[in-house]
Order: sequence, then structure tokens, then C-alpha cells
Amino acid sequence: MAPVSTYWVTGVKNGATGRPGSARKYIEGGTMRHITDRFAVPSVRTFRAGLLASAMLLGQAGIAHAQAVPPDEDADAMEESQTGDNTIIVTGEIARTIENSLETKRQLDVIGDAIVGEDVGDLPDLSVAETLERIVGVTSDRFKGGASELSVRGLGAFLGSSVLNGREVTSGSDGRDVNYGQFPSELINGAIVYKSQQASFIEGGVSGIIELQTLRPLDYGKGRLQVQALLGYSDYEDRVVDGDPLSQRLTASYVDQFVTGAGDIGVAIGWQIRRDTAPEDIYTSSSTYSVCNTDYSIDGGSNCDFVPDGSASQQYFVSNQYIYRALETQSDRDALMGAIQWEPTPSLDINIDGQYSYRDDSEDRQNLIISDGRRRISPIDISESGALLNYTGETRVELNPFRQDQTEEYVGLGANVEWTGDRLTLAADAGYSQTQRRRDELDMRIRTDDRVTFQLDFRDVEIPALTFLDTSRVESDVGAPFDLNNYDQYTNALRVRRRQENVDDDILAFRLDGRYDFDGALSSIEAGVRYADRHRVRDDGIDRSSDDSTDPIMLVGDIFSPDAVDARMPFPVKDFYAGADTPMQGLTFASWDPQRLFLALTGDPDAGLPIGSTLSTDDTDVTEETWAGYVQANFDTRLFGLLASADVGVRAVHTSITSLGVSSSLITSPGTDPGTIDIEPVGDPTVNSETNDFWNVLPSANLSLELNSEMLLRFAAYRAIARPDPEAMSAALAIDNETDAENVGQAISASGNPFLEPLESWNGDVSFEWYAGDTTSLAVAAYYKSLQTGFRTDVSTISVDVNGTPTPVDIARTVNSDDKSRIIGFEITAQHQFDMGLGFQVSYNFADSDFEFPDPTIGRSGETLADFIAPANIPGYSKHSANATVFYEAGPFSARIAYKWRSDYFKPFRTTSNRFAGDQGFLDVSTSYDLLDNVQIRFQVLNILDEPNLLYRPTRDSLAESDFSGTRYFIGIRGKF
Repeated sequence: MAPVSTYWVTGVKNGATGRPGSARKYIEGGTMRHITDRFAVPSVRTFRAGLLASAMLLGQAGIAHAQAVPPDEDADAMEESQTGDNTIIVTGEIARTIENSLETKRQLDVIGDAIVGEDVGDLPDLSVAETLERIVGVTSDRFKGGASELSVRGLGAFLGSSVLNGREVTSGSDGRDVNYGQFPSELINGAIVYKSQQASFIEGGVSGIIELQTLRPLDYGKGRLQVQALLGYSDYEDRVVDGDPLSQRLTASYVDQFVTGAGDIGVAIGWQIRRDTAPEDIYTSSSTYSVCNTDYSIDGGSNCDFVPDGSASQQYFVSNQYIYRALETQSDRDALMGAIQWEPTPSLDINIDGQYSYRDDSEDRQNLIISDGRRRISPIDISESGALLNYTGETRVELNPFRQDQTEEYVGLGANVEWTGDRLTLAADAGYSQTQRRRDELDMRIRTDDRVTFQLDFRDVEIPALTFLDTSRVESDVGAPFDLNNYDQYTNALRVRRRQENVDDDILAFRLDGRYDFDGALSSIEAGVRYADRHRVRDDGIDRSSDDSTDPIMLVGDIFSPDAVDARMPFPVKDFYAGADTPMQGLTFASWDPQRLFLALTGDPDAGLPIGSTLSTDDTDVTEETWAGYVQANFDTRLFGLLASADVGVRAVHTSITSLGVSSSLITSPGTDPGTIDIEPVGDPTVNSETNDFWNVLPSANLSLELNSEMLLRFAAYRAIARPDPEAMSAALAIDNETDAENVGQAISASGNPFLEPLESWNGDVSFEWYAGDTTSLAVAAYYKSLQTGFRTDVSTISVDVNGTPTPVDIARTVNSDDKSRIIGFEITAQHQFDMGLGFQVSYNFADSDFEFPDPTIGRSGETLADFIAPANIPGYSKHSANATVFYEAGPFSARIAYKWRSDYFKPFRTTSNRFAGDQGFLDVSTSYDLLDNVQIRFQVLNILDEPNLLYRPTRDSLAESDFSGTRYFIGIRGKF
């Protein structure tokens, strides 16, 4: 590293807060010593803006915390610098981002990567996750056409963790996975991915920690008002009848500083409104899969089943239902981020930050359902793994108009006070994060009175081919040819249902940290304590139905009443499945406006809303309380004649789990089909509590060696944990009312296991980094993770009160095992910009794992599916992931084309049968042009290839879901004042 007199950069170590982010290294005369930004002496505070010299707010309230050179008012224009031979080098927006990111990576005290400055917020990405995917090894899970949950080194979100300004973040989604869609990319300007651990880090990142950073306004050092407007176009929404293919996004931010008699005060605020849609063409199946091996179409029976001995045919897996779904959607988002920084004295720094987002999503679904997926099956083609690839069966045809309204509100608040003395520095931090999600569903069903025979062919298509073979009984009933669009065909089993689900996730955390500085090789000692309380409640099973014998929705009309007829509507999507490889393109079927039909059938838009207690056996209520303490020693010295920095520490964590479960008596009644039953809870619910507590001790060590001014060699060894999802520790039972169960045991399963403990791992990492130039680097890293625990499926018997009689029921739970496994991987990344303005960034990550996650479900006859199916791997794990970017900058013009790809991965959903996502590749293009010094226009195209999201269950070749969301186009203008 070339000696300089004074240099501030974003780092990782934070002795006061003991958390990722916000640290600096101070380099003097070629010798490093660690100084946390919050601990920095006031005389050098002005250098804190160094790394963001080239960064613009880009319509953001948040930027990275540290900068390489002091900002000036011309930093937003094309930057010019002069070399020793008087050559003028013109650096553009993309190149400056690469410089900032490389310098940040170079100065980290652990192995990691970063995006600093223009690269976050530069593009109108659907979420900040899509921008972070440009970091080597960072992959996302796609949801509704955009990137969502992130994983590090392709190892899944389960093995990683995410923080905002060093604090944990709640989510309305299942698990701990942060919903990055709630943080607009335009309001986040700095992100670091830590791939090895320190004792001072919050526990929970076996694969790594992703930290998003927001602005400290005094550190930014200048005033700025910025406005950005974007107009988007969706080709899929353009096919929706009466849909609006245009979306709007408006972002504004303001930053300023004030000198007062009470000290320096800085303020930053950013705001965004977004009006959008989330169109998709979908095929899906029910999450309940059964193993069968008896051909009932020959022996005259009904639903296929599994016979352990003397099977009549090869075993295969079949879903209860197969669904073709058309959507009309609306997705609105508002977000607000702000910060106040106050320095009343040179030794005291006070920071308060807050984030707020509100999402309002609505969805009208038209579902065509093969409702008897297991009836009278005649297999035609079965794969070696048991996937049913082609078969004939017998079913009623079901239509399901469906309305879902969902809101999600996020609030994040944080306060930090830091005091710096001569050698001692103390910091106190408090944070609160809350997510509230509310979902309301109107669900109506109507079926044909008789059954038809059909064929489903999954071979070589993205949407299975559906062919009706014998429709004579329905035609005889109606007196007309069979036609999916003929409303007169649907006369049987009318049901109206209202479901609600509420999710509340809260985290309250406090920490106190300190550091004492020394002279010599031992530069400082850090120590701290942290307390956190996370409480997650999912109030589920709020369910009222017209066929509910205990609390029914009363119907005032039928499907042919005048108001119900008026609710009929044209099929909502033109050229349905146009983007899919399938003969089902252009499919249509009878459709209703769900809200108008619900009102016509019930006479009351509020019908089915709960009155009184909503306690049910499906509810989840988990409290996780943690106490953590750490000690860490930091060193700056020479080793083997090389400049070296290191840290050694240990973190001890105590966790207490309290999980509340609700039990209730059940009654059964005859189901729609002969031999089936409906199940409903009755009587007053009883709440019981299950508790668990445990310790985790996590030592860590990091070493960085400066081989020469361009090369670094890093080593890391540490122990880390990955916590189970809060809902995986639920004491609740799940009762499936949709299975056409033949007995109680087929409809009851466990939602989780309160005694599930974290997965522990010993880890070793090594990284070689070559910084050949400001925009040229090559980095190679290798890692080994020895997982000390695993998971297995355990079957136990519980007693359930059914019709007043204690009844034994087998349930399956995921439990910890002593199985050991390992992950071996490497990653490589390279980037370079040529003199003519053309440049590239490429990266690749490989991970090999022998971890096993068995299928957690039980078949309809009591068999464990794990006995028939190869186990899955780590949730979210991809063996291969890669991205490549080619960019060009010349004068006021810049362009970039980026391709991101990951191999298939395991994507679990609660405790349902194992589900796998197919490999995915996404191609995006963006361009910009500077009209004036402070005015820029932008154009971007996302998902050019219209890549589908294909899911398989319970084997990797059994197609269970296909989602198509199309290409998105954006054009916008940005002004800075």
C-alpha cells in the first residue's frame, strides 16, 4: 500500500459499537493504525468524506460513511485528474464507483466486498438487491419479477444475515430474510458484504453479513438537494385488460449542515413514492404432494395411494391440485429515510436515524384448477426420481376467483451516542425495528357438477400441457359442448371463504461498547455487551367459510343471481402465457370480478371479518431473547517483514426461546367427496408454552498482510452460527382444509419445533487481492466451512381431541442432528477499464456442499417422504453463481450491460414438501447521458430475456410452479442542486 500522509476510508472495525461498518484506518508514513470513525479525533473529522468524493446522493438519503478525498461541488461532473507525465485522465460515474468500491474493499479488516457511491442508487432497480448482485458470490431469490432475498457466496439467505446501519432488520416475509424491496435503491448509497467474522460482529452470519449504510450528514460535508423522476413500462402489464403498463417513481433528498452555538448539526432526509404493478403469468400446484404406486384406474378405486408391498406400478409423486393463474395487480410503495447528526463538543457525537416504508399490494386472481389431482391416475411417463411427467386422470374442473389485499409497514429507529477521551472511547446504541403485515383474502370456488378425464404432460414445456379427453358427462349436464368459458358448466360445490393473516415482527436491541487504545503492536482492546429481544407473531387461521359448520358466512345469493351474473368479466389477460414455452398459450376461462362476486354472494363486503378472539392452532408466537458479550484485541505490526493488521477475539451468546402454541378440539364432517372429511376446530382454545435456552461461544481471528503496495493476503478463522427462522421454532399445528382428507392425520402437521437450535460452523478463509490500478483488480478467495450440526425429520405421535375422543396423530418435525457436513468453495473476480472508456467486471463463485435437508412431510398413508426422496441441500444454496458486466463511458455518455446467473437451489416454504428453484439468468442494460452538469437522463431495461422463475417439488424434475413477469423499461431524469 503506497504511503500517504493522511487517508480515511470505509472499514469494518468499530471498536465502540462492535458492529460491522463505519470504521476507518488511519495511515501515516506507510504505517496503519485503527481508528473508528466515531472515535476519530476532531482534527481529522473533515477527512471522513474521503471515499465518497465521487459519490452523488443520486436521489438518496443514504450514502457510504467514508471517502477517499474531500468532496467538492464539482465531484458530480466527470472527474479529471493529472498524472506525473501531465496526462489527463477522465473518470466517469461507473469508473468512480469501481474506484470507491475497490478502495473500500482494500481497507476492510476482514475479507469482504463493497459497493460505494454511484453503483447503489445509480439505476432504477426494482430493489437494492439487484444492485448488490453485482458483488461476487451475492445472489438473490426472485419474487414477482425482482430480486428479493440475498445470499452470500451462493450459500442461501439462511446462512447469512443482513443489517441496516449495523442493526438487525425485521421482515414481514417468512424467516429472517430481509425484504430488500422495502429499501429503495435510490435511498441507499453504501453497502458492504463481510465474508469473514470478528468477535465484535452481531452473531448470525456463517456465509457473511450484508450491511446497508445510510448517510451521516456532517460526514458528507456539503449541502445538496436532488430530485429524480422515473417512468416505467411493463410489457406484461400491457397485456392486462384495462391494466396500466406505466409506472411512476419520484425520489427527492436533501442534505445540509449548520454551525450553531450548540455545536455542528447535520440533517438528511430522503423520500420516495412509487406506483407500480407486478404482473405475472403463473402455473402452480398445491404444496401437498403424496407418494403413490397403485393404479386405481384399473381396480376401480378413487384416489391413488401408496402400498408398501406388492406395488402395482412404479412409485411416483402427485399433487392434490394443479392451477393455471391469471393476475391483475397493483403495488404501491412509499418510503422515508432521515438522519440527524449533532456534535455538541469535539469529544461527543450524537446520531439519530430513522426509516419508514409502507407497501400496499392488491391482487385479483383467476384460477383454473384441476381439483382432483390424484383421482384415477394412469401414469404414462415417470422419471427415475419419481416425478410424474405425463399421466391421465379424472377431475372436476374448478374456477377460483380470488382477491388479496396486503399492506406491509416498516419502521426502523436508531440512536447512537459516542464519547471520545484520550485513550478510552465509549459508545451506546439503541435500535428498534418493526414490521407489520396485514393480509385479507376473498376466496370463492365453483366446480363442474361432473368429472372429466384429462391428460397432463409436463415433458419439455414450461407450463404443463392440459388436454381434456372425455367431457361427455359435463356436456350431458349442460346440454352444450364442453367449454371452459361457459359459465353454465360451473354449478357445484359453491363455497365462499374469507381468510386473514397478520404478521408482527419486532426487534428491540441495546448495546454498550468501549475501546482502549495502546501504543505498540497491540493497538487497542475492544469489549462490549448487547441485549436483543425479537418477538414474532403470525396470527393465522383467521378463516370464515360458507361451508364452515361452526361459524359460517351466510350466503344471500348464488352463482346465477343477477348480481353474480353482473360480476362476470372478460378474461383479464390477453395472450395468456405468451412468454412461455407451452401449447397453453392463449388459454382463457370463465372469470368474475372477485370483489363484486363476493358482495353478490354475501351481501356484505365485511362478511367473514373476525369478531372476538382469533386464536387458532395455526398461530405462531415466538420470542427470542439474546444476551451477548465479546472481547477483541487489535494489532498493527510487522510480520515476516510485512505490514500486518490482525484481530483476535471471542463472542459468547446466550439465547432463550419461548414459543406459544394453541390447541383446540376438532370436529369432523363428511367432505364433498365420498370417503373424505372436513375438519374444523371447536371450543375455547388453550395456550401452552414451550421454552428452550442455549449458549454459543464464537472465537474469531483475522490477519491481513501487505505483500507490496498492490497486493494483500488475508486469512480468517472463526466459528459462526446460523439461526433458524423464527417460524421454524413455532409450537403451532397446521391444519389443511384443502386436502380432501380421508382421516385427521392427513390434514394435521407441525408448523415448527421450539427446540430447534442454530446451525454451528467452524470456518477458514484465505484471500489474495491484487490492486493493479484505480479500476483494475484481481481477487481470488477460498473458504472451508465445517458444519457441526444438521437437520433431520423426526416423526412423533401426539394426542388430538377429535369429536370428543382422544385420537393419536403422527406429525413430522425438523430437529437438530449430530450430522456433520462441509462446504468447500472459491470465488474469483476481476475488473478493468481500458483507456478508451471500455471496461468489464466479471466474477464467479463455486461452492460444494454435502449438507442434507430431508423432506419434512408425511404422506397421506403415514409414510415419510424423506424415505423416497433424495435430501435437499442448504436452503438457498447454489453450486455456481456468476455475473459479468461490460460498460463504456465517454464524455457525458455511459452504458452498461450486465448478466447475472445462478444454478438451481433449494427454496423451502415453511414446513411443506421440499421445493427447488431452477437455474436463473437475467440480462439488464442501462444508459445515461448528462444533458447539463447537474441534469442527467437515464434509460434502463430489466430482464431482457424474460427469464421465468421455475420451481420443482418434491423432486428436482417435478415441475410445481412457473412464473413469468416480462421485461421492464425505465426512463428518467435526475437533477442536483
